[in-house]
Amino acid sequence: MELWLVQDVPAWLVGTVLILALPAATLGLDRLVRRTLPHSRLGPHNEVTGVIVSVVGVAYAIVIGLCVVSLWEGYTDAKDNSRDEAANLAALVPAGAVFGPATQQRITDEVVRYETDIVTDWHTRREQGPERRRTADLGELTATVGALQATTEAQRAFVLDAVTRIGQAEAYHHDSDAEAHDQRMSNVMWLGVLLSTAVIIAMSLFFGLDDNVLRRILLVLCSAVIATNLFLIIEMNYPYYGSFAVTPDAYEQVIADLRARR
Repeated sequence: MELWLVQDVPAWLVGTVLILALPAATLGLDRLVRRTLPHSRLGPHNEVTGVIVSVVGVAYAIVIGLCVVSLWEGYTDAKDNSRDEAANLAALVPAGAVFGPATQQRITDEVVRYETDIVTDWHTRREQGPERRRTADLGELTATVGALQATTEAQRAFVLDAVTRIGQAEAYHHDSDAEAHDQRMSNVMWLGVLLSTAVIIAMSLFFGLDDNVLRRILLVLCSAVIATNLFLIIEMNYPYYGSFAVTPDAYEQVIADLRARR
């Protein structure tokens, strides 16, 4: 699915349209089918139709279940990545005490600046402005660490750890940017989900039932459940957008903690 559907359209509107439109379309198809295939013709075959629909329904449930589980794992991975990125450089602040309060304060200010730029530009990851600011922040921190004159074993260990963490920060940064616009569902997977959805809805229309009201209620409920599954897949397809979006809470917490130490 297109990113704009998750990024620019409110989640409640997407859900409402799906949950209303799919049952309405199903009822419209039901009217067309009943003109050609009335209950008197379909009713005697309900047992065979029920077995076939049950088999297809199980297969459909497995496909949807695997999609939702895969998307949820992608969401948790993105959330874990953001937490790791937020906490990565923050660990340098207490360790910076080996170089004295002035150096520790400078490192704190530069880490806070880096985390603040991430929060400020959370929803504009593809623009060059955020890229330049974060790169400059890491450059200043690297210069600060590189200028340190380590004379003790503890200071040398700090410098080595700081260089490693700065490299990790760059890796986390690129991973987050890639995840921000990387859809979890490929086009082939979407094709399979949509085709199987169309098949399961079409097959449900071939049940014969004397009570038209009851039949339509069942069709509405069935299609509403399917629409809800599609809504979940759409909203979870991009982990940094939509109702399931990963938020910069971890960075904001780190910023608040570091500022409290000043």
